[in-house]
Amino acid sequence: MHITSDIHLHSNLSSCAKPESTPAALLKACRDQGIRTVGFADHLWDKAMPGASKWYQPQDVEHVLSIKQALVSEECQELSRGLKVLVGCETEFLGGKQVGISREAASLFDFILIPPDHFHMKNYVFPADMTDPEGIKTIMIRRFMEVMALGLATAVVHPFHAMGFTPEMPTLVQSLISDNEYRECFTAAKQARCAIELNSCVARRHDAGTGEDNFSPEYIRMMTIARECGCTFSIGSDAHSPELIIGGVHKRLERFADACGITDILQL
Repeated sequence: MHITSDIHLHSNLSSCAKPESTPAALLKACRDQGIRTVGFADHLWDKAMPGASKWYQPQDVEHVLSIKQALVSEECQELSRGLKVLVGCETEFLGGKQVGISREAASLFDFILIPPDHFHMKNYVFPADMTDPEGIKTIMIRRFMEVMALGLATAVVHPFHAMGFTPEMPTLVQSLISDNEYRECFTAAKQARCAIELNSCVARRHDAGTGEDNFSPEYIRMMTIARECGCTFSIGSDAHSPELIIGGVHKRLERFADACGITDILQL
């Protein structure tokens, strides 16, 4: 597969992004790496929706949409020449129907990304005292299905990746999810017309010593089942600085997609 899109880029409008992650810098990095569809997806919580954390409160709809002012600058216009530039957002999900964007606000964006597993936000998105892999698995599956029921997400990002735990926890939890449980989830995603993101986390296990990718079998199992269920996939570096893009993340994602037999990439 040849990847030419990335719709999960965080500019420095996101509080967790690096200062150098300006729209212009991200556009240049993507352009230099052959990315032709560039989607900005800064973190957002709509003021019309209750439940924003202190971290989220400043990152409202007006704040995230202010990127459009930067994108019309002479520098960004020149860098955007020949590219398709989209303005979306990554909102937050707390479980049930508690999502950080209203349908009215969602209509202002080109796409909406929703994470079902921002479990690093303890006592907000996820209970701090929950560390049992089976318990994490149960909540993770439920949250995924709840996101599908919302009908808001263009794509679900870094699915079944348990954030906020030891480095071993994501694949440990994935190993507890059966093929049938994955099929149920990904069939729901297919029915909801929600893309499954190929996030940079699936391509992190790169063996620099041998030059081989050494991708996790659990990630490959997961995404292969998603493909078999007929899901469409979005590409998301989840870059919070140009460094990840320049470092070749899209080439690693291409090789991961090939390992899973994935060819159906979301077109926006």
